[in-house]
Amino acid sequence: MILALSILGMSLAILAQLARTGVSAAREARALATARVLCQSKLNEQLLNIQAGQSPATIIDAPIESFDSQSAGSFVYSVEVMPGRLDGLLSLRVAVKALGNNGEETLANYALDRWVIDPLLGLETAEAEELAAREEIASGGAEAGI
Repeated sequence: MILALSILGMSLAILAQLARTGVSAAREARALATARVLCQSKLNEQLLNIQAGQSPATIIDAPIESFDSQSAGSFVYSVEVMPGRLDGLLSLRVAVKALGNNGEETLANYALDRWVIDPLLGLETAEAEELAAREEIASGGAEAGI
């Protein structure tokens, strides 16, 4: 009888550990999925700002509100802007970190990198000048007094 109880006790202890591991893995998977969505959202915001002509700025560990109301932890994001390998390009990295309930334990990290054209180059002006030149050529140079 004692042998049967000890085997049952050990089996329950192993099952409890497996359940704890499963819950932990599920929590980390949920945090990673939420971090992915938040990271993509912040990257899209940065790309829209760049398209509007704003130069991106570096942001370090700013809090971000999760769209998931059942999320137990908190999230912070960072934006890192570095010169690209080629002139006129910027390397943009957006990273989101999922923190546990205590705010110190990191549950998940997710980062996205993009190369973007530096908005300070003034390429829009060059494109507008090129378009005007093409229109002038297409009209036969009538505006030029020919």
